[in-house]
Amino acid sequence: MRLPRLTAVAKGQLWGMLVGFALGLLACEKLELSYAIFVIGMLAAWVASERYLAPRLTGADGRTIALAVASGLAFPAVGIAAAWLLQALRP
Repeated sequence: MRLPRLTAVAKGQLWGMLVGFALGLLACEKLELSYAIFVIGMLAAWVASERYLAPRLTGADGRTIALAVASGLAFPAVGIAAAWLLQALRP
């Protein structure tokens, strides 16, 4: 079984997503938020990013890698925000 070769942008985004996911799980635990809503919100942000941001993230320069890491860290933040907002709207 051959593993896919990841580009530098994909590696940066993956690193950001892994670190952000770990921090997001910790935040969900401390804030007593729903893990399911967190994961669904994070995945929705990732899918939207793949549709609109991914075609523009090409290359391997420092600015592009930094943007990839920042976007990877932002996906879990969107999930946390969704979980917090839905928790606040709950009757």
